[in-house]
Amino acid sequence: MNNKYRSIILIFVAASFAACEGTAGNKPVVNTATSQANANAANSNTTAKSAPPTKEVLVAIEKKAWENWAARNESGLEGYMASKFVNVGSNGSSDRAAAMKSWTNHKCEMKDLAFSDEAVTELAEGVALMTFKATSTMTCDGDVGPSPLNVSVVYAREGDAWKAMYYQEVPAVGAKGEYGPPSASANKDAELAGMQAAPEDIVTVEKKLWDTWKAQDRKGFEEHLSENIIVNGATGRLDKAKYMTAAFDSECKVDSVSLGPMKSMEISKDLTMVFYRAAVKAACGKDTLPPNSMATTIYKRENGVPKAIYFMENPVRN
Repeated sequence: MNNKYRSIILIFVAASFAACEGTAGNKPVVNTATSQANANAANSNTTAKSAPPTKEVLVAIEKKAWENWAARNESGLEGYMASKFVNVGSNGSSDRAAAMKSWTNHKCEMKDLAFSDEAVTELAEGVALMTFKATSTMTCDGDVGPSPLNVSVVYAREGDAWKAMYYQEVPAVGAKGEYGPPSASANKDAELAGMQAAPEDIVTVEKKLWDTWKAQDRKGFEEHLSENIIVNGATGRLDKAKYMTAAFDSECKVDSVSLGPMKSMEISKDLTMVFYRAAVKAACGKDTLPPNSMATTIYKRENGVPKAIYFMENPVRN
């Protein structure tokens, strides 16, 4: 992967309690303190949060999914993908059906798979983000694919299982190899056609983030970020401080920014994931930024106000 991609990736994741009573003539004497303690304990049990997944659990699921991808194992991938699933890659975004078709009809071979730098963050109850670096030897129709890759996956709990509802990757800085030509041309007009448009207040904030970056308005940009924002890109996982440094200490000159239609998916009560294409004419230092990219932002409503809590983007070929 050419280091010119580095900057753009840096710029931009209860039940109820009931008491049984005796008949009117046989009511037992009630110990109020004991009853209240029992009620509190019951309420505590029924409203307790489910435990977030461990890193080991998600790593095992993810490695098995990669093996199923290499084997074109549709039944295995069916168990990996959540009922709502979005894949974001170098050819654009695809929903569950399109991703399944692509993942089971490729002509790639993979070996020597290894993960590193795994980190898991609970975004909400029943929702977790895992970021990691994946290295492998991958060949697709004779083309050697990029390695290593920096990857993000959002997992959601469905019943008793953790399943992936979003996957995105980008070649790491210094990656060797290139993506081969896509098997089919992306239809941008039909991209995520079944998904709803992003809420207007989130669209407004997302545009402000790009506008304030273009103007190099550090304060205006930062006010729309959650303190806990995570950014994943060519250089790996960044916290808020490192993200701000990357976005505003790179001597960027931005001539123009154009954002495509934003589609969204609700992933919990207060979390909304947004997908869109961005066209940018800009340079940071001596590096010209890729002109087209796919971007994903997760917003969390904090006191009713949407704040960006996760961001990732990758260059697209069309």
